[in-house]
Amino acid sequence: MEILAITILSIFAFLGVFHTVLYLFCLYKSRFTDMGIKLILYLPHNSSSKLEGIVRQIFQDNIFRKFIADDKIYLMISQHDVETMRILEKLKNMYPIEVLPEQISYCMITERENIKLQ
Repeated sequence: MEILAITILSIFAFLGVFHTVLYLFCLYKSRFTDMGIKLILYLPHNSSSKLEGIVRQIFQDNIFRKFIADDKIYLMISQHDVETMRILEKLKNMYPIEVLPEQISYCMITERENIKLQ
């Protein structure tokens, strides 16, 4: 009788530990799931001198994890800016970058707010 009670308590203890580990795993996993947010950069004409530094900084600081975005940068640039296109071709070989067409609707944040990222 004593062995049966210990066996039943052991099964319940195992189920409790298993449920706790599963809960913690799901909690950790949900922090980094893709929420459909895209990081889109709009570069005005003749701003190619800053493009490479901005892209490298985004990937070094792992901005995607902070914004829960997919691991790709979407750029809106002028197709007529030859120097920017040359730099962009070099960066495409190193980083996942996609160029969006110029005619697209978007939301532009004009004021900088202090947002604390976790």
